[in-house]
Amino acid sequence: MASASKLLKQTSLDAFLHPNPSKTLNPIYNHQSLASSNSTSDYERIRLETIRRNSDFLQKLGLASTPPAPKPQTRKRIPKTPSLPSIPLRRSTRKRGPPPPPSDDTDEPSLPFDVEVVDSSVFRYACDGENHSSFVPLPSVSTFSASIVGFKFVGSAFRDPSLTNIYTLDACFLEQERFLVAAGGHAGFISVYGGEGTAVEEDGTQRPLMSWKGSRSWVSGVMFMERNPMLLVSSSNDGKIIVWDIKKQQYSSTWIPPIVTESVGLHSSGIFSMDRFDCLIATASKDSSVGISRLLSGGELVAERNISGHHSGAIRGVCFGDDKDKLADCGADGRICILDARLKKPCTIIINSQHSTSLNSVEWCRMNNVLLLTASRDPTLLLYDIRSYADPLCKLAGHVETNSGICQQIYKPSFIDGGTQVATVGQGTGKISLYSVEKAKLLSQGMIGYDANLVKPFEYGTADYIIWTAGRQINQFRPLRNHLQIRMLENLKGSGKENELVD
Repeated sequence: MASASKLLKQTSLDAFLHPNPSKTLNPIYNHQSLASSNSTSDYERIRLETIRRNSDFLQKLGLASTPPAPKPQTRKRIPKTPSLPSIPLRRSTRKRGPPPPPSDDTDEPSLPFDVEVVDSSVFRYACDGENHSSFVPLPSVSTFSASIVGFKFVGSAFRDPSLTNIYTLDACFLEQERFLVAAGGHAGFISVYGGEGTAVEEDGTQRPLMSWKGSRSWVSGVMFMERNPMLLVSSSNDGKIIVWDIKKQQYSSTWIPPIVTESVGLHSSGIFSMDRFDCLIATASKDSSVGISRLLSGGELVAERNISGHHSGAIRGVCFGDDKDKLADCGADGRICILDARLKKPCTIIINSQHSTSLNSVEWCRMNNVLLLTASRDPTLLLYDIRSYADPLCKLAGHVETNSGICQQIYKPSFIDGGTQVATVGQGTGKISLYSVEKAKLLSQGMIGYDANLVKPFEYGTADYIIWTAGRQINQFRPLRNHLQIRMLENLKGSGKENELVD
């Protein structure tokens, strides 16, 4: 009873101190639970009473604790869109490498209509009037008959970190010893380089002026349009032929140039090879057909003809002869076919080659339109005379290691020096090899440093040749002439007897 009386007095005191009934005590303490709990121990009652008194005292001072307010809900920060890289306005800014390539999951190399386009680095390079070239061509001996005896490195190598393996290459001359080089290959990447006057990186190589992903598959051909070098044609293993306007590029992270036109219906399978004659484009496809398209001045591509039925498998190589209606192709069935595009049945000659593996490359000698050069995975090259083609004219061997057997990599040789010689790369040697067509003899070899995929000659204006080799990078070579012959020819030229020299 004493405890109950004491508790009643305390409750009256509480009513005096807190006349406002709406004001409650701290929720951590419950009066009724204390009054009704007779089973609570004395120690527990004393502890709770002490807590209550302390709470009352804090409330009178205005310091009573209140339940913590809930934290305001924070909104997730939206990451800022990275600002676009500034467009280089001067040549010196080209020392900066190209932007990172887009991811491999890019489905289509298309240009959205709402993306701004700007002048490309290629266009600015082509318009640069200053002659920044450090390349001084040797006196031209192309009018002489002095033979090539070897090659030497010139300039710096071209390399694109995104394009790790090059399958195709083309070059076009601009002016003032300046030219453009285009390359395509693995993973669908295409690169365009400025031949002279561009900055050299710390590793001694030149980076591309433009680099982009042009196909979901690998690129089989790149070619500049002869009448407009700002239009670049590409073919690829997805069966597409695309014309790119390389004087413009997206103002975005991809820097992809606009597509002028795209042909997707000419072939039902991948395109393995492409060649050009003036405004005509020939393509060899895995669907066993050769397509012929006409490139109009505005960049439009018009399919003119599809030739099929002359091969039993994929056609892997095609090239024009000395006119627009004359072509040669080669295929996985080991056949070399001569085509006349004017005829209803265009296949006029079928050559069953003596290669032991599928043919990958055929080239017509345009200075001697009866000679064909073929390559397969064999360690030998074959030369054919289409006037008598039962057997090859000669075999060229020595550019591949003798113990290699069948080559694992596809390689493409080329006629050089007016068709009098053949230059080629070869698996396992890391070299460029030079053959005499007349003597069917290996003349010399020069070290590249790795196994390249192709050789491509390019006449440098009115000067001599540049020989390109390409694989993981592009290297430039100048031919070395027979200096004794050159001196004799110069003397003969002065006397008007330059045609008297015979090897």
